[in-house]
Amino acid sequence: METIATRAKAARLYANLTQKQAEAASGIKQGSISKIERGDTIRTTGLLALARIYRADPNWLDTGDGPAPWDPIQIRKAQHQANEPAAIYRVVRVPPELPCFAPGTPDTVPLISWAQAANWESAGKQSADRWIPCIAHHAPEKTYALRVEGDSMAAASGELKSYPEGSIIFVDTNLKTPDDGERVIALLTESNKLTFKEFKEQDGPRWLLPLNPRHEPIRAPFVVLGTVIGKWEDED
Repeated sequence: METIATRAKAARLYANLTQKQAEAASGIKQGSISKIERGDTIRTTGLLALARIYRADPNWLDTGDGPAPWDPIQIRKAQHQANEPAAIYRVVRVPPELPCFAPGTPDTVPLISWAQAANWESAGKQSADRWIPCIAHHAPEKTYALRVEGDSMAAASGELKSYPEGSIIFVDTNLKTPDDGERVIALLTESNKLTFKEFKEQDGPRWLLPLNPRHEPIRAPFVVLGTVIGKWEDED
């Protein structure tokens, strides 16, 4: 697809959105979306917002370089450590001011509190002050966003994926059987506390590993409530 116009229209149709629905989800006026798709606008600041709701690579939408939304999911090597397993996982840097969408907007998830996360499934659909685009493929109505608290998952060096306090993780509660090395939200059954850690399972035993070496591994009984499928981290 050689033009922004053809890529923008194809991505919108692939996302199964009308121009009016795209306006509601992105905040970009329908008239502006129409101009983009007609080729009347070559460059626009609205492309990033449209890429988010279309689940499209912004670089592809702008230049045609990169995977299209309908391309097979890209299995990428983790960027920080060569021996980390390949995984479907996305890390996106976003401006500190997060977007906000109406509840139920396609491909958005609620940004919830830790108290809500602990009772996510038993409470059913919950209200949230902010709904944000989910940056990774996920199970609809089974995924939420959560702001990281504390420093137990902040790596001491840049060799591992790091989750500093305040970054936002996306948790798919449909994924309750993680592989060794995946990051999870787990409920400690003895204390009834929620925690975010790396899941470890080797030759039978299971435990939870913090990335920060100042924190101790957790070997108490736990239940996995969901797997982390990506994160947003504010640019410094």
